[in-house]
Amino acid sequence: MRIVPLALVAGAVALAACQDSVVDPAASAAGGAAPEALFKKSADVEAVVEAPLTDYLLEVNRRLAAEGLGVAVDKVEISYAPNAEPGRAHDLFATDRTLRLTSRWVPGDERRLADGDNLTYLNYTPNMTANGSIDAEPEIDASFDTWAALSCNKLPLVKRADQGGNPSAILGGNPFVADIVTLGFLPGALFDLVLGPGASDNVLGVTFTFVFGSFDGGGNFTPSDVDANGRTDTALKEVWYNDAFDWTDTGTGDFIDIQTVALHENGHALELGHFGRVAINLASGKLQVSPRAVMNAFILGTLRAPLGTDDASYCGNWAYWPN
Repeated sequence: MRIVPLALVAGAVALAACQDSVVDPAASAAGGAAPEALFKKSADVEAVVEAPLTDYLLEVNRRLAAEGLGVAVDKVEISYAPNAEPGRAHDLFATDRTLRLTSRWVPGDERRLADGDNLTYLNYTPNMTANGSIDAEPEIDASFDTWAALSCNKLPLVKRADQGGNPSAILGGNPFVADIVTLGFLPGALFDLVLGPGASDNVLGVTFTFVFGSFDGGGNFTPSDVDANGRTDTALKEVWYNDAFDWTDTGTGDFIDIQTVALHENGHALELGHFGRVAINLASGKLQVSPRAVMNAFILGTLRAPLGTDDASYCGNWAYWPN
């Protein structure tokens, strides 16, 4: 069973979305950068990294404002596959150092019905099958276990059972069943609807970050920072995977590894941003990212364990939780 678009967002939150794309594993050297002469640079790469809100998400803002819920869509961060339409990925050269997102969970936040200092996650059971036959839930669980197992980690991650009902904030359900909701594997057409035409061909996964805040009389949204840490207050996260791609749970072959992409998307759910240099290798004509990391904007084949920058960024967020 697939859930379909219902009424728009029903929870209190502002949203940031990060989309991720697939690239040929051969395009990246093992952890190293190719000589600078091999790279083609573009002056307008920031347009690739961050895009304006789609009409669909602007409508979400209007509906949220009308409902008086004190929430709004904030921004969308995008990365494209190497076969994206010309003028986007093909001229890309970027240095992305967003080691952490500008929002953070507030310990014990009553606004999101927090389970004390625990952070909870839920997998929406009806959408846990990839390509009609692969049980993706163990791979998604394994990605959370991997982050939680880092030696510096002080953030308890607790899985909640799916109790039924629509848990999607984007699609009009009740999102506050857990802090992080994996909505699962959805049709490519839904990606095109919400993220814009072409998303079904280029986007592997998307993590929507919602933050608390309020509207003024003119409809302007101001995010809150109740703990005065300089980062806005995360309300919930919602993660989607694009079932238009061919997926695998083996970590081998030419298909997309579920656990690799889940580790990346749940890195965003745990407030990590993108980082790594992205460029076109003129010798091969393919994208290359340096340094190699789980949190590269482009997925470079199977990678099921955090590397150096991933580890450091995660520890910067969660080594001292709940402080």
